[in-house]
Amino acid sequence: MMKRKTWALLSLALLLGTIGAICLTVIVIDPFQVYHLATRYMPPIDNTTQVYANAGIARSYDYDSAVVGTSVTENFRPTQMDALLGGRFIKLCTSAGTAYNHALLMDLAFRTHDVKRIVYGLDVYSFIAKVDQTGSDVPMYLYDDNLFNDVSYWLNRSVLGSFLPRCLKAWGQKQDDSIRDRMYNWAGRDDYGPIALYTASFTPPENPLPADARTQLAQENLNAHLIAYITAHPETQFDIFFPPYSAAEWATMQSKGTLEAMLALRGLCFDALSGYDNVTIYDFSAREDWVLDLNNYKDTLHYGQWINDAMAECIAGGEYTVSSRETLDAATKKLRAWANAQIEAGGWIF
Repeated sequence: MMKRKTWALLSLALLLGTIGAICLTVIVIDPFQVYHLATRYMPPIDNTTQVYANAGIARSYDYDSAVVGTSVTENFRPTQMDALLGGRFIKLCTSAGTAYNHALLMDLAFRTHDVKRIVYGLDVYSFIAKVDQTGSDVPMYLYDDNLFNDVSYWLNRSVLGSFLPRCLKAWGQKQDDSIRDRMYNWAGRDDYGPIALYTASFTPPENPLPADARTQLAQENLNAHLIAYITAHPETQFDIFFPPYSAAEWATMQSKGTLEAMLALRGLCFDALSGYDNVTIYDFSAREDWVLDLNNYKDTLHYGQWINDAMAECIAGGEYTVSSRETLDAATKKLRAWANAQIEAGGWIF
């Protein structure tokens, strides 16, 4: 009887010891840099690991400024922004992210760093999701301060089977400061030009949405996921910009029947944000030399890195700021006219 009990205790001790050793290994190596910056290996930072890697980037990297937004912000170069705007930038980007995704990262950044500036890509698509909806499943246990639920990280099948071995394989490959520019950057991977129209649609809409179809959702997202941080951190400068989609993207919205509903969000966002002393709004949506030239685009939405570089220069120089609703409405009128002209012609006309 004692032998069985002893064997059971030994087996339990061995099991617990093995689990403890596994957990300790993950904590020490820490593939996603949740507890410390990687100094002896190249961390697995790419678009497939983004929601995991972002938690470690927001926690462990040295920065006082951040770029926040979707894939249209991923080609910004923090080292360039350091030089132009001052401070030390990091990218907190989520491809196809919602306003909630961005809020999770800002929340973590503000909890762990003294953040002086946020450059925020106001992608209107991010503000039409449900308030509690993320673009992809987010491991919330990495974003809170509860150490005990990190067991989901320590015993994660993908971490143990893929990312831990990946770190060990890259042992000795130390990351340098260029990681800030390279993370999530997709520049140079795609062709630009007329091929961008593969995502476009120029057929007339069948059942267009009313202009106010998405304003309630957008206002809720603005209040919860952006304005809450603007008001809570008056010491932080928020440079918020409307990104320059190609004119074909607005035509595609018209074809889908969503143009007026999406254009209405521009005015809604401006009215909601423009009254804060720590907010400057920029609008690159109607810059003709960018949005009417397909050579700047890999699809109707995504522009090349040179556009990100140019936007950073504009923000540093105070160019394309929007100080009145009239200025914004004039640009919105152009977007509508370009969209309708393409629908009428049945294709790209510029």
